[in-house]
Amino acid sequence: MKDKFKLLIYAPIRWLNAECAYILTLLPKLKEQGLEIVLMGSRGNPILARAKKLGVRIKDDFNLLSLNPFYLAKILPRLKKWLAEEEFDLISIHRSEGFFLLHRLAKKINPRPALVRVRQDMRPARTDPINKATYQECDLILVSNQLLAEDLKARLNLPSEKVKVVYLGIEPSKFVPEKSAPELRKELGISPEARLVGISARLAPVKGHKYFLQSARIISEKMPEVRFLVSYRHIEPESDFLNQLAHSSIKDKFLLWGENHRYIDLLSLCEVGVLSSVGSEASSRACLEWMALKKPVVATRVGVLPELVVPAETGYLVMPRDSQGMAEAILKLLRNPERAREMGERGYQRLLENFTEKQMVEQTIRYFHQAVEKVRGGL
Repeated sequence: MKDKFKLLIYAPIRWLNAECAYILTLLPKLKEQGLEIVLMGSRGNPILARAKKLGVRIKDDFNLLSLNPFYLAKILPRLKKWLAEEEFDLISIHRSEGFFLLHRLAKKINPRPALVRVRQDMRPARTDPINKATYQECDLILVSNQLLAEDLKARLNLPSEKVKVVYLGIEPSKFVPEKSAPELRKELGISPEARLVGISARLAPVKGHKYFLQSARIISEKMPEVRFLVSYRHIEPESDFLNQLAHSSIKDKFLLWGENHRYIDLLSLCEVGVLSSVGSEASSRACLEWMALKKPVVATRVGVLPELVVPAETGYLVMPRDSQGMAEAILKLLRNPERAREMGERGYQRLLENFTEKQMVEQTIRYFHQAVEKVRGGL
């Protein structure tokens, strides 16, 4: 491997999500390995500001998300010239928007960079000939779960050796509460008798808060002492959850927190962590956070979640939109706190063995190097 390893990450991501967490976790580790990095996106993408604070060079003056053909015709020659001048060893492409254009331009450069498509999106990939060929011409496809890997291989006719799974990882040592549970309960006005069940997700229809609310109503009838904590850092315009809650007969049983730097303390108060998603979840930072806090997880069978939660060992899996099944799984854990604690401990051990930040970074760097060496060997 030559000393210089220069990487372009193309990630025009419109809001901070698990994919952003993956990239922002990776950036400082890649810098520590001596890689020169440029993060490319569209002006205003929040990930760019976060990356800049990490000392990463950003590029935001090529808007490949534009639908204006005159604008694209103007900037594409400049973009090709810039790519050739920069002499990137590898281009990692994180979004479908601009994928084809960036891929085509990079293929025309001599010597060309290794091309890696990183996909963390559970929506079905397009199977039109252009998209299929673009994927097939990539040197490597990195995906965030096994279900996605199998789907892409079948849908786009990709060879198994080209598709690799790298799970999102977190650093468990960062998930230690600053305050004791009694101290925090007193500060927040939560009675010692209240038992807490929590959900941590942006307020969006795909996160299934509607079904969590329905489950809470069922649970409240059986165990009136239970309270429900909702932690969120973003509200999508399509979300109607706050309005639904305002008109619910159990609204007083809910504790809501938006952007809060101490959300780890809040989640640590819960006995059970819930993920009620009806879609998405290509990777799930929220699930890993519950595991890091040693909480049993009740999750829907969506995306990566069945690969993280082991039924009856680290939590329970239910079908999406099954409020009754979700309520029954949560009640089962609440009625047997010792078993719930054991399941939380097993979830934590599973995290340490499979889903740490260190493992994620090491796997990604190894695959990046393999892709670069493959292209150089073929020159």
